[in-house]
Amino acid sequence: MTTNLFEDVVVRTTRIGDLPVLHVFAASQAQTKLPTIIDYHGWTNQTATELGVAYQLVRAGFRVILPTAYLHGSRNDGTDLDRHPEHFWSIVGHSVAEFPQLVDDLVTTGISDPNKIGVMGTSMGGITAAGIMATQPAVVAGVSLIGSPEPVAFAKDQVTQLPAALQAKLPAELIAQTYQQLAKFDLSEHPETLAGRPMFFFNGTADQMVPYQYIRDFKHRFKDEPALQATVFKRAEGGVHHVPHKIQEAAVAFLTTNILK
Repeated sequence: MTTNLFEDVVVRTTRIGDLPVLHVFAASQAQTKLPTIIDYHGWTNQTATELGVAYQLVRAGFRVILPTAYLHGSRNDGTDLDRHPEHFWSIVGHSVAEFPQLVDDLVTTGISDPNKIGVMGTSMGGITAAGIMATQPAVVAGVSLIGSPEPVAFAKDQVTQLPAALQAKLPAELIAQTYQQLAKFDLSEHPETLAGRPMFFFNGTADQMVPYQYIRDFKHRFKDEPALQATVFKRAEGGVHHVPHKIQEAAVAFLTTNILK
C-alpha cells in the first residue's frame, strides 16, 4: 500500500499520551489503522531532522511517529547538553523505557496496527532502536543507522577517554549502575532476542562519533547465529558520521519489504 503521489503528507506537532512527538501521515489516513514506524532522532538534534525519511515511509504506506527525546526540545529543563554529555545514556534509557507505553497509546487510539510496528533511529536514535529490538519482541523489524548494538562497550570506552581528573570524580557505584542498566538492552549481551526478526544496520568505517568497531565486533561474533538470520549489515568504506540518501532509501525499502509485504 502506497499513498497517492499527489496526496498531502501531514506533519502534526502533538502528544501521544504524555510524550511530545511529530506525527507524520497521509492526509486521507489520519484515523486509519496503519503499520507504524517509530523513528528516533540523534543527540542534541531536533525531532524534525528525521522528517526526510519519515516522508519516504509515509509514501510507502506507513504512519510515522517521531518522539522528542528526554532533555531535548520541549522536554529540555534548561540543561545544556553540549556541556553535560553525561546525560547521553540516561536519554537512551528513557526512550527505550517509554516505547511500550507509546505503542500502547497508538494502538488504543486505533491508528496503529499492533502487528505491524517497526522501529528505526539515527546515531543516538540508532542505539535506541537496537535497544528496543533487544527488549520488545513484538516489534516486527528494526533499523539502526550510525548507531551501536553494544552500548555497554561504547559507554566503557567513553569513560576511559575522559580526562583522568574527571574520571576520578565519577562515583564508581554510579558507573557500575549505568553499565548494569545498559546491559538490559545490549544486543551483544542478548543476541537471541532478535529471534530471527529483520534488523538493518548501517555504519561508516571511519566514524569517530560512534566508532565502527562495535558493529564490526557484533557482526563477527553473531552473524552466523540463527537469531540473526534476517539481519543485514551495510557499511560505507571511509564513511563518517553521516547517513547517505541511498542508505535511507535502502532502510525504507527494508522496512517496507519486512512489514508491509
